[in-house]
Amino acid sequence: MTSEAIKLFVEDARAVPIEVGAKRLGLKFPGKRFEHAQPCPNCGGTDTFAFNTKKNVWNCRAGGVGGHDSIGMAAHCEDLDLHRREKFLAACSIVLDRSIPEEAEREAGEEREARRKRLDERRQQNEAESEARATSQAEYREKERNKARGIYRPLAPLRTSSLPFGRFYLGRRCAGFPDDTWLRVGSEVTYWHGQHERGAPIALYSGPAMVAPFISPDLQLIGCHITWIDLDRAPKFRPLLFGLTKEGAAAGLVPWEFGDRPPSAEDIAAGLYEQLGTKKMRGSKKGGLIPIAGHPEARRWVGGEGVENGVAFGEWEGWRDDSFYFAAGDLGNLSGPAEASSRFAHPTLKKPDAKGVLRPVMIAGSKPKVDQAPDDAMWVGDQVDELVLLADGDSERVMTAAAMARARARHARPGRLIPIVWPQAGSDFSKMAAEADTGT
Repeated sequence: MTSEAIKLFVEDARAVPIEVGAKRLGLKFPGKRFEHAQPCPNCGGTDTFAFNTKKNVWNCRAGGVGGHDSIGMAAHCEDLDLHRREKFLAACSIVLDRSIPEEAEREAGEEREARRKRLDERRQQNEAESEARATSQAEYREKERNKARGIYRPLAPLRTSSLPFGRFYLGRRCAGFPDDTWLRVGSEVTYWHGQHERGAPIALYSGPAMVAPFISPDLQLIGCHITWIDLDRAPKFRPLLFGLTKEGAAAGLVPWEFGDRPPSAEDIAAGLYEQLGTKKMRGSKKGGLIPIAGHPEARRWVGGEGVENGVAFGEWEGWRDDSFYFAAGDLGNLSGPAEASSRFAHPTLKKPDAKGVLRPVMIAGSKPKVDQAPDDAMWVGDQVDELVLLADGDSERVMTAAAMARARARHARPGRLIPIVWPQAGSDFSKMAAEADTGT
């Protein structure tokens, strides 16, 4: 097989958009617009895997991996090691939906020259498209950041606002709230979901919300994290929202509107409607973090996944003056991607492969990816000499433990202490704080 044939085969695969690759992998398109969350075909879970057809990206929170091309997505979904040539070519074959060129293939001189010419053209086309995507993504990212600033900046600080629901929410979830101005509240924050026939977004709901900023290392606002609040819905105190899926629309059902009765359990089980998350991020979380209390100049940092856990732990230790309390947007934001070679089989969890044979679920390991970018995870100030990482005890234990170990390895520096603090098994710090506050 000529090297040009294989190189052209690979370049063709690199040109396959995420949307096309997802269809050839048999992934679902449950979202109404560009973002499509679902269980990871490799790691399992409920909504741990997602791909975005506008940004041309994919991400697996459970596996701690993601990327910008269909080859990597196919390799993750099909559990193929990209470091092995035959597995890499198998991933290319999947996204191209054609066979790998035969090893015994021979070409005449004219055919070889024609292939070389097409290879050069494909490379140039891929480079041009990559540059165009980068420009488009940068423009889209800045547009989203401006939207996040527009949401966050007009709002009042949670601790001093005349709107008490933010303090009530954290009081009930975390047994208190910080005496700081990072967290803010709004009475009518819009929840956008789906789009009209002409493509305009739909305002599904508008109501009380707590809004936290994402900040970059230069303390610039790059995004926001929104938590909608309903104090009548214990124990999470968040509203109940539903969206119509593509399958539901195809069946002739109408979109759910706030105030309607919840869809039946049968319709949800059939995938006609879906319960929507009541937390959203706008702008960028990439490389950022959520400040809760204190200042990033502190030498001691305390935080983990979730604003509520950070608040609960801060309340428990009395909001130390020498500490900066923060939250990561999610576990991947905290730990960053894993080195592929560190993946390991879960000791108990199994999933059926394409032939129905049960095989161990593969878990992203504790070793950080070698060539990752600085903003592939949250930033930590160089002056920090103690970084207390808060684990989540009600998430899958093995995957969480590997991610927390990876976060410690990623953020390690000479002389820096990085203890990992775990809540009670099957719980988290906010749940523990609420139970202690109510005496349950």
